[in-house]
Amino acid sequence: MLFIRFLLRFIALILSAFGIFPFVVLSLSVLQKTNQRKLQKKVLNNWSKLLCFVCGLKLKTRGNIQENPVFLVANHVSWLDIPVIHSYKLAGFVAKYEISKWPLLGWAVRSGETVFINRGKHDSRKVVLETIKGRLKQGRSIAVFPEGTATNGEYLGRFHRQLMQAAIETKTPMQAIAIKFLNKDGKRNKKIAFVENENFLKNVLRILSLPTSRVELTFCDVINTKDKTAKQVAMLSEQQVSKVLTENDYL
Repeated sequence: MLFIRFLLRFIALILSAFGIFPFVVLSLSVLQKTNQRKLQKKVLNNWSKLLCFVCGLKLKTRGNIQENPVFLVANHVSWLDIPVIHSYKLAGFVAKYEISKWPLLGWAVRSGETVFINRGKHDSRKVVLETIKGRLKQGRSIAVFPEGTATNGEYLGRFHRQLMQAAIETKTPMQAIAIKFLNKDGKRNKKIAFVENENFLKNVLRILSLPTSRVELTFCDVINTKDKTAKQVAMLSEQQVSKVLTENDYL
């Protein structure tokens, strides 16, 4: 059963990557240049949902999704977090530069308006901050993983405030998203996150062999950034996500 499941998903992934994805990238590129935001969102949403389906994910949402522009923050345990969020929201992610070199996912995130940052380089962070502010002023949304890195899912890391300064300066509302990967019994799926010394390709192949996982996205109450500091909104958003993740002994 496990081998059959892996084989079917692997074939579906190959067909999607080489048969559908090139048209997705072309469509997104054309729609972005012609400023067809609604169609761009629809294409990205549908492609992301297809990718999640191929990887054995069933998606469910709670809460109301804020209209553009919005500064989104979410907990981070897997590369799947990106297509999971993109299944419902068109937002340019801020991601580490190394992801741009990953097969398939690198192409996918580039076509989704991703902003890449070189960690540890002050100049890179400054450029990214200005880019984020520019996009927010244009009415486009941005999404970040404020923990700064993916965890193993057993805890929630501290939310860093640096990039949230863009939301403060542009007075853009913030919305936190709590992402839960669940087994059929409702408990946390511990096998989605990267294991020690596992690279991207190995992680993808392992996920293709896993039983179906339910993914629950909770869109928390919107945070008004007016008259608040980056430190304050970082604490508020972290508290919102933490509250959701601790429900039903998830963490």
